[in-house]
Amino acid sequence: MKEYVDRKPPGTSVAVPGIANGICQRCLTEVPEGVYDEWGKRYCRACLTFGHVNETTLLYRQDRPLTPVLHRLVPAFPPTAEQKLAGAYVRDRIVPGGRGFVHAVCGAGKTEILYEGILHALNTGFRVCVAIPRRDVVRELAERLSPIFPDTSIKALYQGSRDDAGAHLLVATIHQLINYHQEFDLVVIDEADAFPFRGDTFLHGIVKKAMKPDAALIEMSATPQDGKPKDAYFLPARFHRRPLDVPIVAYIDGLVATLQNKTIPAAVHNWLRGVKPPRKAMLFVPDIAYGCLLSELLARYGFRVTNVSSQEAAAPLRIRAFREGKVDLIVTTTLLERGVTFRDTDVAVFSAERGIFTKNVLIQMAGRVGRHPEAPTGEIRFFAEIASADMMRAIRAVEAANAVAHRRGLIDDDL
Repeated sequence: MKEYVDRKPPGTSVAVPGIANGICQRCLTEVPEGVYDEWGKRYCRACLTFGHVNETTLLYRQDRPLTPVLHRLVPAFPPTAEQKLAGAYVRDRIVPGGRGFVHAVCGAGKTEILYEGILHALNTGFRVCVAIPRRDVVRELAERLSPIFPDTSIKALYQGSRDDAGAHLLVATIHQLINYHQEFDLVVIDEADAFPFRGDTFLHGIVKKAMKPDAALIEMSATPQDGKPKDAYFLPARFHRRPLDVPIVAYIDGLVATLQNKTIPAAVHNWLRGVKPPRKAMLFVPDIAYGCLLSELLARYGFRVTNVSSQEAAAPLRIRAFREGKVDLIVTTTLLERGVTFRDTDVAVFSAERGIFTKNVLIQMAGRVGRHPEAPTGEIRFFAEIASADMMRAIRAVEAANAVAHRRGLIDDDL
């Protein structure tokens, strides 16, 4: 059911109190005693950014009408044998109360794995939501799915875009699920390991609220999970059957101090000079200030470079310039660690030992390399002053995935 806050929609709806028995009915968070708003009413601080809910608030819940359709699947290319097996795993778990976890390495085709399961769910009459942490990926995925399911109404939900009328399949940021109550028969959480979903009890709560009591839940990730469920499917190879490129560590004493002294270390300079068109490189940095310093220094050395971060309004235009080959280097924070694919791309991580670069973040960054079948390999450098545990764990995880893929006959090259 679609949920409205203090706004009765046209037609039949059910009204429930915003707070009942000390629990916010919109986000399922406990509202502590002694938390009062300016009207002297208990209110929920957990979901305040989505609107004010207090003891007098009414939540109106209304069925969302859908027109029955015979849904079709028109994939752009046939799945690989391993993608078919992973897809069968997903479909078998789209049953009442079903649970599944898919760990597919970067570039293995997580989205393609979902196709048969989504088709089965839609033609069963299920209401389906694919939830993703990031807004830019939501828009891209909705556009990508539209020609794959040509008879299906697909809509993207994110801040600033909330039209779900008639949609059989919703692609949404996880936060948008707060607007639903027991609406979905199937929820897929893509990038389940990503910020902000992982470890966030608030977001887990609104996902649970949006699901019907017997809904199926499929979680997907490109990175290995600590304590992942026993019932999980591991796809360790990309569809083009080439092994994952393994990061190489380049130790540079005084890396940051050298950059601050307006000098590019020789190891960095030599590596960058080796990135020749049509190849280009993504240069990951730990923070915005570091990115500004590095991009200004590279430009001074004559490199064609641009710089993006979450605070940069021109980021989409700069990313497009990089994609189109108008610049050779893009300096970026973790903004571009996942959800983007560029052809002919190498990757370098600067100060890779910093705490922000966890094992999973480093694996995702390395996973930007070699995704295209006509450019299936590339180079990955971890520039660091010392080794961190996460750096070593990331490298071992990539090597382990290659080893499993080799044993299962999923890659053509010898390790």
